[in-house]
Amino acid sequence: MSSFNPKPFPPPSLSDVPVEYIIDQLHSLASQFWDKPETADCTIIVPIPHAQNNSFQTQFPAEPSKSVSISFENSGGGNRRATQPPLNAAPRISLELHMDYLSAHSIYLRGLFSGSLALDLISPNHPILFLPLPDPSSFYLLVHWMYFGDLSIIADCLHRGAIQWEGIARNVEYLGLPADIKLFLSKWYSTWLDTEASRAVEQEQMADEDSDTAYSDSDDDDRMSSSTASDLEEELSDLENLKEPSSRGRDQIVRPLSFQSFVAPQT
Repeated sequence: MSSFNPKPFPPPSLSDVPVEYIIDQLHSLASQFWDKPETADCTIIVPIPHAQNNSFQTQFPAEPSKSVSISFENSGGGNRRATQPPLNAAPRISLELHMDYLSAHSIYLRGLFSGSLALDLISPNHPILFLPLPDPSSFYLLVHWMYFGDLSIIADCLHRGAIQWEGIARNVEYLGLPADIKLFLSKWYSTWLDTEASRAVEQEQMADEDSDTAYSDSDDDDRMSSSTASDLEEELSDLENLKEPSSRGRDQIVRPLSFQSFVAPQT
């Protein structure tokens, strides 16, 4: 088998150019390369281990392009290493892509294409990479982002529930994608997922506070009722004492007492 010709990124001719500028230029040219399998210089094969028949295709989060094929054939064969699983042994996604776009964003793929890591399946000019991912369904969206730098489609699929946050986040870590998409996912989580959890906690706390308040009010009512009864008993006792004849043989004038101004004697 012929050895693969490594393709480092950035290329030697652009070694002095900031990577951010190269990525911006790649994004500006994306429409000339996206969905152009005839110009692709690599193939990425992503297995779908848990798919049944064509169920994965009906759940694909975005409309597949000409560069993407989803196969559910189970025929073996092909040139591969003895330790590799058969490429056709499981349902899979096959993507015809361009190494520059993948290497510009993924540390892991950059290492493979530059030759610092061994490819699972190689050919002289068109590497074929067997890439098991944590979440196959969201990889196509990440590839679109690598080409265009546009996160709106990912955001829309997250909102619609077409993909799961945890799945795409695991892909981002696996591929070694840059900080900007990690920041996007972090903000999305804190805005939509963490807020829902916080609201649930707040509602539980409010319910507990309402329960405590009701309990406290009831206790206060009980204490007030008990205190009022004691005060009334003392007031009635004082009234009875005032009615008794004085030692001088004349009755004292009985004046009504004000409950509001009554102060219970100190004990």
